[in-house]
Amino acid sequence: MQTTEMRVTEMHKTMAPVDRCGSGVGRMTMLCMVLAGASFGCATSRSSPFVDPNEMRIEIQVENRSFGLATVHAIWQGNRIRLGTVGGTLTANYTLAWDRSLLLHFRIDLLAGPECITSQIWADPGDIIVVEIDERLFGGPDCLE
Repeated sequence: MQTTEMRVTEMHKTMAPVDRCGSGVGRMTMLCMVLAGASFGCATSRSSPFVDPNEMRIEIQVENRSFGLATVHAIWQGNRIRLGTVGGTLTANYTLAWDRSLLLHFRIDLLAGPECITSQIWADPGDIIVVEIDERLFGGPDCLE
């Protein structure tokens, strides 16, 4: 049984019949379109179409302005990678494969000294990130631990 309801349209103040049942084929087509759209919207993109594949990386420059030996780790989305050790008053450059915009933070351990986990920053492919290690960094507002 088909139910029909009368609705007044604001534009002409006339009565228009409204069909509430719709066809089964139309409803099935709409459901398929919604499910297909949801699956494409939830798919994770492995790479950005706006970045040259040769630049799918970030460069990290670590400037150790303290006198101690510092070990630096990069941390993002549950991943942690040891970048390396930077001697006192030296600079080191590192490159990480990076294909999308993600939050990144660093863990810095001074040999026989304090450690620091920095606050997070957004890193995009092609970025150059400079990490400055200074005695004032430890215990300051830039260290979460």
